[in-house]
Amino acid sequence: MVREVLTTPVGNRAVMGRGMPATGNGGGLPAFFQANEFKADNLAAATSRLFLGVKLECAQCHDHPFAKWSKKQFWEYTAFFSGIKPLNAQGGIFGGATDDPKAREATMPGPTEKKVQARFLDGSEPKWQDESVTRAVLANWMTSPSNPYFARAAANRMWEHFFGIGLVDPVDDARDENPASHPELLDDLAKGLVAHQFDLKFLIRAITSSATYQRTATVTHVSQEVDLRSFARMPLKGLSPEQIFDSLATAVGYRGDVTGRQFGFGFNANSPRGEILTKFANPVDRRTEWQTSILQALALMNGKFVADATSLERSETLAAVLDSPFMDTRQKLDTLYMSALSRPMRGSEAGRLVPYVTSGGPSRNSKKALADVFWVLLNSSEFILNH
Repeated sequence: MVREVLTTPVGNRAVMGRGMPATGNGGGLPAFFQANEFKADNLAAATSRLFLGVKLECAQCHDHPFAKWSKKQFWEYTAFFSGIKPLNAQGGIFGGATDDPKAREATMPGPTEKKVQARFLDGSEPKWQDESVTRAVLANWMTSPSNPYFARAAANRMWEHFFGIGLVDPVDDARDENPASHPELLDDLAKGLVAHQFDLKFLIRAITSSATYQRTATVTHVSQEVDLRSFARMPLKGLSPEQIFDSLATAVGYRGDVTGRQFGFGFNANSPRGEILTKFANPVDRRTEWQTSILQALALMNGKFVADATSLERSETLAAVLDSPFMDTRQKLDTLYMSALSRPMRGSEAGRLVPYVTSGGPSRNSKKALADVFWVLLNSSEFILNH
């Protein structure tokens, strides 16, 4: 995947709809390059951050103030992308670009405008051949088993995905001054990933089968509240907007659009999915520091999607439970719990909710009381957090 991103042809040889350039081979859009405005320095900063875990852009104008990276190293790495030139000064996704696949020289901004040759971040020089495509050479080095950054960055990002916080935190700031919380573990994960030919499924199995991942989120000792990076318990993680909608759609049996893809670019903000994705965009990068808003609470409490999902007339999940002649009240409640929280009721919950539904609640209507319980589950912290 990384190789494909790095080596995508970007030449403006064909123009597709909306004025967007096609890739050099005429297939698809070079979205990664467009997002970085077809600018070599933007692409250098993005690829080093995403694929190597190195925040190199801090050395763009001067030597890095906190790490070993120099301005010269930034522009030597940028030279791998120097063949890409936006067709207008502003760049941007609509401007298009030209692509010289064998360019390998960049100009450092400054009084002297010194020219530098492409060089890898580990200090080694590329072995060029006449037919060498510059970014393909970079891809070979980057995805090499001997690369000191690539496997560690991938392993750390996967760890962050499952735990909400990386062994190196932030995940794109690997440097001596910001060491991993568990360096031996990160080394083992990286070595295992390389030994299994960068098989992410292997890495997923290794992480999720560990005792660390399977720990409870419940605080069992006061020391567990101090530092999440001790991984003494499972950190609570906020669901992404996409996960929230997918969870709602699964819980309520929603049969409408669940991908948003038929709308072309972006999504329809007026669709159920679009409404959730818009309202639940998280301004905080770290999922263990999830922030909620009044609009988000209102979307779950009385938004149309949840209102329909908990309506006796329109909810497929409720209809399936209410009309079943084979389930008693306890079984119906367990079914709703499984739909929303993927677990049956606990004894303490059953002790409160079974009498509530049996008596019909304030309305003296057992069906409406069951709908009330389903609404509560969809609005619970347990539903919106991964723990």
